[in-house]
Amino acid sequence: MERKVTPLSWQTDISSQANRVSIDNDIILYDNFTSVGSPVFNFPFKFDMLFLVVCTKGNIIGTVDFRPYNLTAPCAIIIRPNQILHCEHVSEDFAGYCLVISQRLAPELLPLVDKQATILAAIKEYPYAQLYPEGMPFVKKYFFTLKKIMAMTDSPYRLEMIKHLTMLFFYTTYSFFQKRIDTTQQTRQGLLVERFTNLVRENYRRERDTEFYADKLCLTTKYLSQVIKTATGKSAADWIADFVILEAKALLKSTNMTVQQISDELNFPSQSFFGKYFKRIVGMSPKEYRGSKTQ
Repeated sequence: MERKVTPLSWQTDISSQANRVSIDNDIILYDNFTSVGSPVFNFPFKFDMLFLVVCTKGNIIGTVDFRPYNLTAPCAIIIRPNQILHCEHVSEDFAGYCLVISQRLAPELLPLVDKQATILAAIKEYPYAQLYPEGMPFVKKYFFTLKKIMAMTDSPYRLEMIKHLTMLFFYTTYSFFQKRIDTTQQTRQGLLVERFTNLVRENYRRERDTEFYADKLCLTTKYLSQVIKTATGKSAADWIADFVILEAKALLKSTNMTVQQISDELNFPSQSFFGKYFKRIVGMSPKEYRGSKTQ
């Protein structure tokens, strides 16, 4: 049975942001979004919503489910529910637009987009993209129009208008994400690293043994470890541990789950075993990390 993640009230946490327009916390738009007061920029954060950020000023560096990005405005990041955003650096002048769509409403607003496997693949594999400066007038027009429609509280067709406007936006900006895929060329070694990390991404909650991944890739454990170490500077075992620890940190910081629940979520044999594993790598216990200000 899939365990349910209980999210923190991220709506309250970022309510201090200026220029906030919302519809029942199902759709929230910030047209002057900054990193100030936003927990998603402070710690690894596991999302329970669709989160779109268009950066119009500044620079942002980090990972989405361990897929690294280093973006300078204009750029966009799209986080789907259950993905983990880890911001390692956000410039002080960072600013832009932010659109939040609840997990409940996202399927209703984006039904046609969700039927397009190519769009989903582009966003899932590369959930970030540099935008062309010449495309920014369209992006700004989308957010301007969206804000106007959201303010039309007396219109019975408000959600329908938002749905079709948002689908137009995704279809148009998809070209940026598709270009990201088309221009990414992998060496043979790079392809193996990608296959390995994709396998880890799919299985790390259940499998933490390098041998499991070597078997899946039809390689010896020694050869897989050598290739991963040579290509990335980190061992295969370290990559697996990094995925586990990032998930644990995200759950500790962005949910109200107990340490025992997180231990169960990550399939550790006991809370004690999980606590020792976490402390050995992070240097503090899960409870200490939850109360800390460190990433």
